[in-house]
Amino acid sequence: MNENKEINAGYEITEKLTVGNSVFVLGKNETRYGTKFVTWEAKKDSPTDYFWGHYIGNYPDAREDLYKRAFEEAQMINPGLQKRMDEKLPDFCMSTQKDDGHLIVIKKDGQRYEYADISSDEPAENKEMAKYFNNLLGVTKAQETAMLAGCTLGWNMSAANPANYDNDGNPIKSKPKSRDDAR
Repeated sequence: MNENKEINAGYEITEKLTVGNSVFVLGKNETRYGTKFVTWEAKKDSPTDYFWGHYIGNYPDAREDLYKRAFEEAQMINPGLQKRMDEKLPDFCMSTQKDDGHLIVIKKDGQRYEYADISSDEPAENKEMAKYFNNLLGVTKAQETAMLAGCTLGWNMSAANPANYDNDGNPIKSKPKSRDDAR
């Protein structure tokens, strides 16, 4: 038995997200009636004093609630978030590392990406997590692809412009100039 597990009210805390001064957690409780889930909030200076529990019957909905709560807190502490979401590149986004599928965080104008604390051992799950989180933030696949290119190739490269990608994040091929264009 892992003695480092954090338990609150019979629920094992399995995930944590920190936004500003708030900590949001997801807990699970395996009972003889099935597994139950909860999301709670706590304050950074008292990270195990949980309050405002949302009790949920399945994992996908609980995880969605966890991210939604964190996103709503981010909007409250940063009212300019929506304006930045409408700009060409977001301040940050989630993606997956090409070679091993780890979940990564890419920060606008950063020189490299960082591994996300909530990365799974399953690349497919990380890909879904990045897609879900980016969707909550309003980050398109074109923006995610441009952010990845910017942090690896350089922010001044044309690859760091989301206008150079389609809705699926695939490069848009430029049309070859016809001879008539040269005249």
